[in-house]
Amino acid sequence: MTFPRTALFLAAVVASGSLSAQDRPTDDWLSRPVDDRTFRAYLEFFAYDPALPFATRVFESGEQEGLFEEHFSYQSTPGVTVTARLYRPRHESRGRPGGVIFLHGGGPQAKDAVISVQLSRLMARAAWSVLSIDLVHWGGRKTGLLETYSEPEKHERLYNQPAVYLDFVTQTAKDVSRGFDFLVHERGVDSTRIALVGFSRGAQLAMIVGGAERRVASVALLHGGHFDFYETGHRAAACPANYIGRISPRPVLMINGENDADYVPDTSVRPLQRLLKEPKRIRWTPGGHGFLSEEDRTALVDWLRTAVPQ
Repeated sequence: MTFPRTALFLAAVVASGSLSAQDRPTDDWLSRPVDDRTFRAYLEFFAYDPALPFATRVFESGEQEGLFEEHFSYQSTPGVTVTARLYRPRHESRGRPGGVIFLHGGGPQAKDAVISVQLSRLMARAAWSVLSIDLVHWGGRKTGLLETYSEPEKHERLYNQPAVYLDFVTQTAKDVSRGFDFLVHERGVDSTRIALVGFSRGAQLAMIVGGAERRVASVALLHGGHFDFYETGHRAAACPANYIGRISPRPVLMINGENDADYVPDTSVRPLQRLLKEPKRIRWTPGGHGFLSEEDRTALVDWLRTAVPQ
């Protein structure tokens, strides 16, 4: 008899006893984040060359569902290209618009996943220019590290490989910083009104990037946490607990599911919420991982309007 890899992976987790919430891996940084000196050293991982040419390539552009959309790529670091979509209102408001950088979850469709497109269009219709990027190893940036995008594979090859995962985190931070520059210098977005929004794995990354990239005006974290259910550990420089408290005094929104079986509330979410400083808004919503009701989506847009005034 054969079993799918996901089933075998789950069986191994059960056998190890790690399915118990009390046995979930944790780390000391949740109770004692690193000090200022150590944090400043971490920021060196995220340094990039702002003078590097963007070498932009536009693959397609035009109107879609009442918005102007572009599919293109830009150079992030030497030899590293980010594939992205930009969603903008068809009729720009007077002056420089506000912007959003969106980080997708761990599904194989990346920036083109249904939820990624829905949220990007939602925010664009509310008058933001939304840059939705593919994370490295995903979408138009496949490297061969991931092939099936199953949970076992992602954890075996990336999430539970501390050195590889740290590289992934640092590249994402650089991609966001370059995306920020691109919005400002290439698409005319107001540099003082750019928010960072992450969904699922993208939210976990946004906690780190939001703490490190001080130019981001506000950060929204949708269904993210410290560890997902199958993670076993990460390095201090890749731990959200060492960054999330440093987003303040910029506003933070967290939306999480009360019955999330991936980012378990008591072990993965609430410990991070305790590290958050004001101004913050925490919203618990019925349902499991990744579910965003119409009320949640409205809450996101309303919060953005307050956190990034138009």
